[in-house]
Amino acid sequence: MHKINVDALDLNLLRVFDAVMLERNVTRAAERLYLSQPAVSHALTRLRHTLKDPLFVKGPQGMQPTPRAAELAEPINAALMALRDALDPAEFNPAESNRSFTIATHDYLTTVLMDRVAAYLDEIAPGVRIHLKPTEGRALEMLDRQEAELAISAFGELGSRFAHEQLFEDGYVVLTRRDHPLAQGSMTVKRFAQARHLLVSPRGDARGWVDTVLAGQGMTRQVAMVINHFAPAGKIVANSDLVLTLPERVAERFCEDPSVVQQPCPLQPLETFTRTSMVWHRRFGQHPALDWLRGTLLRVASAA
Repeated sequence: MHKINVDALDLNLLRVFDAVMLERNVTRAAERLYLSQPAVSHALTRLRHTLKDPLFVKGPQGMQPTPRAAELAEPINAALMALRDALDPAEFNPAESNRSFTIATHDYLTTVLMDRVAAYLDEIAPGVRIHLKPTEGRALEMLDRQEAELAISAFGELGSRFAHEQLFEDGYVVLTRRDHPLAQGSMTVKRFAQARHLLVSPRGDARGWVDTVLAGQGMTRQVAMVINHFAPAGKIVANSDLVLTLPERVAERFCEDPSVVQQPCPLQPLETFTRTSMVWHRRFGQHPALDWLRGTLLRVASAA
C-alpha cells in the first residue's frame, strides 16, 4: 500500500475531504468551508494525488465515495473533531463568547420559546448567536451531517448514536373563530370530524396525527387547507370556518385575539406528538459550549 508522509500532509486537505464526504457536492462543500468552488476542487485534486485514489466519483446522487474514501471518512472526521475540541477553550464563558449555535427545528419552538431565549441571552450571553434551520423531515440526518448541533422536535424512536433530553410536554386543543358552530355546545368526535380543517404541516404533508387517530375509529376529516407555519394560522381561523388542532402552548399565543377561542381536543394525541425533546449526536455533542446551550434551553423551557 502507498505510504503517506503524514508530516507533509496539509490539514486543510482533510477538511475539504470531510466537507465533500458530508455534502457529496463540491459547491455545497465550498459553501460549508467558506471557500470558492475552484479552491475546493484544487484541494481535492491534491488529495487524490497524495492518496493515489479518485476518492469521489460523480454519480446521479452526487459525488459518490470510493471504497478507500468510505474507509477514511470516519477516522478523518473523528480526528478533525478531536482537534477542534482540543483547541477550543476547556471552559465556556457565555458572557464573553460570540459563538454561533445551529439548531434544527420548526416554528413550534420559534413560537413558544424563542422570545424567552432571546431575552435570556440579552442578559446572560449577549454575544452568542442562535441560527434556527428548518428540519424538513431531516432533523436526524442534519445531526449526522453536522448541519446542526442540536435538533428540537417531537421524535419517535432514536438510534443509539443519539442522546436526548425532554424539554417539555404539551397537550392539544382545537381553535375556532368565536362564533363558529363548534364553539357552541359539546364538541364530540363526530362533530369535530365533520368540520373543515386547517392543518399546519412543516413538511407540507396532507395528513397529521389527527387523521391517524380518526382512521383508527373508522372516521375521516376534510383537510381544506395545509400551511407549513403557525404564524398565519390564527388569522386564517378567525376569518373562516376552518378549525385547527394545535399544541396548547401555541394556542395560548393566538387566544390573545378575542375573535378566536380554544376548546379541548376530543381526540387523544399520540404520545410521540406531545413530548418535545432536544436530540444531539453523541459523537459531536460533548463540548462545554453545547452543554451550556442544552442547559440554557432546559432552564428557559422549565420557566415557560
